[in-house]
Amino acid sequence: MTNLKMFLKREKKNLIVSLFAALIVSVLFTAVVSLKTYADNIQSGIAEKIVRLHIVANSNSDYDQSLKLKVRDGVLDFMREKMESCKSREESIDVLEKNKNEIRKAAENILRENGCSLGVNVRFEKTLFPVKSYDGITLPSGMYDAVRIDIGKAEGKNWWCVMYPSLCIYGSEEEAGSTPQEELMNILTNEEYSVIADRDGINFKFAAVEAVKKAEISLKK
Repeated sequence: MTNLKMFLKREKKNLIVSLFAALIVSVLFTAVVSLKTYADNIQSGIAEKIVRLHIVANSNSDYDQSLKLKVRDGVLDFMREKMESCKSREESIDVLEKNKNEIRKAAENILRENGCSLGVNVRFEKTLFPVKSYDGITLPSGMYDAVRIDIGKAEGKNWWCVMYPSLCIYGSEEEAGSTPQEELMNILTNEEYSVIADRDGINFKFAAVEAVKKAEISLKK
C-alpha cells in the first residue's frame, strides 16, 4: 500500500512537471509564431511600399568598383528629376520600366567616358537585400522589388539604395522640400516607421524583426 501511494505521488508529480513543461513550450511556441508573423508583416509591408536600386560591379578590383560608383552617380543624376515627380510606388515603377533602356545607355555612356567597353544589363527583380541604413532610418533585410544594374560580368560587390521614395537621389533638403524620413513617414504605417526609425540606443522592435529575418535566411541556406 505504501509503495502504491509513493508511486501515485511520483506519477502525480511527473504529470504536473509534464503539464508545466508543455505549458512553457506552448507559450514559447505562440510567442515565436507571433514574433515571426509580426516580423514578416513589418518587412513585407515596407517592401510593398518602396522600390530599391541594386548596382553590381563587374568585379571587386579597385578599377571596377570605382566604375560602379561613377555609374551610380550618373544614373541617379539622370533619374533625379523623373523620380522626384513620382507620387506613388506604382508611378515610380512605371517611370523606371519606361526608362530601362535610357538607364542602360546612361550607364554605358559613363563607362565609355572612362575608357571601359563593358556592357550593362538593366532589369527588374525581387531580390534579397541586407540590413541597410540611410539618413535616419534602417531597413530590415528581406526580399524587395528592385531595378538591378549589372555591369559586365556582375561578379563584384553591390551598391544598394531606395529609388522610391527618393532616398538616394536627394539634393539638399531645400531642393527636395522634405527629408527622406518625412517621405517614408508619409507612406509607411506608424508601426512600420517605428521599427525602422533610428533612435538613441537600441531599437528593440527592429532588433526583434531582424533576428527573425536572419533566422529565416539561415534556414533557407
